[in-house]
Amino acid sequence: MTRRPTGFVLLAVLWVMVGVGVTGLALALAARRATAAARNRMGAMAAAWGAEDCLARAEAEIAAVLLAQTATDGGPRGAGAPTWASLDRALTDAPVSGDGRCTVTAAPSGVTVNVNTADQELLTALMQALGVARPRTDSLVDALLDWRDADAIQRPNGAEAGWYAGHHRIAPRNGPFADAREIERVRGARDVPGIDSVLGVTEGRIVLDRAPLAVIAALPGFSAEAVARVAEHRARGAPITDLLSLSAELSPGARAALDARYPDLVRLTTTEPDAWIVTARGTAGAPAVTAVVEVRLVRAGSRAAVVRRRTWIE
Repeated sequence: MTRRPTGFVLLAVLWVMVGVGVTGLALALAARRATAAARNRMGAMAAAWGAEDCLARAEAEIAAVLLAQTATDGGPRGAGAPTWASLDRALTDAPVSGDGRCTVTAAPSGVTVNVNTADQELLTALMQALGVARPRTDSLVDALLDWRDADAIQRPNGAEAGWYAGHHRIAPRNGPFADAREIERVRGARDVPGIDSVLGVTEGRIVLDRAPLAVIAALPGFSAEAVARVAEHRARGAPITDLLSLSAELSPGARAALDARYPDLVRLTTTEPDAWIVTARGTAGAPAVTAVVEVRLVRAGSRAAVVRRRTWIE
């Protein structure tokens, strides 16, 4: 009788055991990944619910503020009571964060110049208000305009796809800026300190009581004296009621400069925000997942209307 080689049998058994072990490990890893994915989905869902809850609380508080303002318009009102112009303070004072796992912030439109709609004059004045020298200003303004315009024709001091390719950088969009963070991709923008505080993509007229003074200084017709007067109003906590009353406080020369651009200023400025960007963030899960809900609110009589809504996971 022929004896079967024991070594072959042992080797076969070992290979079977290895195969079973590898299969078991693969199944365990797959199960772990599936469990982690399910946990992440559950965390993201819980975070989204938390953000939605905070946003609902914030919208209720805003509705109460506007209702109170409407009820007291033309009559006495509590000193410092929140209004449409100070919704951020109303949300800071109100308990809208629920169990503390979510946060709500409100930012007014009109505190930065909209890089997608500003013309060359306004962009040039803005860069100069930031202290950028004239040659660099011309270069940066042309580069900003080249980035957002639809063609690939380079302006005299601008930059199109060829320059960005040569410097191994992302090519210009040749369309509107999608996000304020995109501005730093423009040639020369990241070298200007404070540019992110004066340039953005939010639609809305410039709020005289809220925009940085560099933005106010860039407005047509605003002399150094007019900017100083705005700063004085802010220091005293006295809102600017309208452009005409501000003009009346100026010297004849500064008043003439402001009045000469009055039609442009009416189009570009406002005393109250055109809109508010309310952002709610909810966090849940382990590891933590943060869901964000952002809405743009505009005033519609005695209430606020949502005109844009975005959601994402951070």
